[in-house]
Amino acid sequence: MVSDSELVGRLREFLSTSDLTTTTTSTVRRKLEEDFGIDLSDKKTFIREQVDLYLESQFQENEEEDDGLSTEVKSEVSDDEEEEVVAKVKRTSSKKKAVKKNESVKRKAGGFTKVCSLSPQLQKFTGEAELARTEVVKRMWNYIRENNLQDPSNRRNINCDDTLRELFGVDTIDMFQMNKALAKHIWPLDSDGASTITTSGSVSSTAKEKSSTAMKKRRKQEEDEDSDEPKRKAKRQNSGILAPLQLSNALIKFLGTGESEMPRSNVVKRIWEYIKQNDLQDPSDKRKIICDEKLKELFHVDTFLGFGVTKLLTPHFIKAER
Repeated sequence: MVSDSELVGRLREFLSTSDLTTTTTSTVRRKLEEDFGIDLSDKKTFIREQVDLYLESQFQENEEEDDGLSTEVKSEVSDDEEEEVVAKVKRTSSKKKAVKKNESVKRKAGGFTKVCSLSPQLQKFTGEAELARTEVVKRMWNYIRENNLQDPSNRRNINCDDTLRELFGVDTIDMFQMNKALAKHIWPLDSDGASTITTSGSVSSTAKEKSSTAMKKRRKQEEDEDSDEPKRKAKRQNSGILAPLQLSNALIKFLGTGESEMPRSNVVKRIWEYIKQNDLQDPSDKRKIICDEKLKELFHVDTFLGFGVTKLLTPHFIKAER
């Protein structure tokens, strides 16, 4: 039997490497069903709520971390379940180390840990010729945090230093777009599985030729697709986790912008902006929100825990995801 903690852990891992403009809650559920080999039809609501919590965590400042809350485990599970997750990760890590060689072939077959070839630019950044996409994303975020590259006014935006500017070709990049940008530097592993970095750390001439050929093919494909980009963009804007949803009259009144549709993640962000601007977090426990008259009128409660805002908002989305 798969626990909720295991589902949440895999869900967050999947979302961290997904393009959220095209990924839907149904996509996430099918991926979890495939990975665990079970039917999750009765978990639709739970999965949608956990997706919301993941999106919400992207907009939070580090205040929760200062209060002892991990921004990477912001899910509605008990303390015992969280301890179970930590213990399971440790056991899994030890087991992987013990059978690393035996699992190498299996790992390349697919899944989150599938090893891929990296572009010359990404090889220069990581110092590796081959890595799993999840490991690339992990190293990228470690680098971003170590060098304080998140915009303080909007932590979704990454301010590129010279290293990232060379990799992405831009001065700033949205965190949701970074995965798409990285995809251009992560390719299927060559059939022979040969390393493309020499022992001295430089890229071999064969690797350069392969990379050049692959880049030309990818560039040609992108040029061919350019003419269809407006249609694809319009389609993406009406699908996926970031798709706009119809808002209730009460929520339209609260937001005060006159907008009748908005992505769920944007609504959550604005609710939190309102909470912080009006200093509605309990000073003794910042997880607790003390409602003013506007929030009381919207949610019909006097107080609530911060990570319960997604549940309180659900009735205000007329066309919620299915």
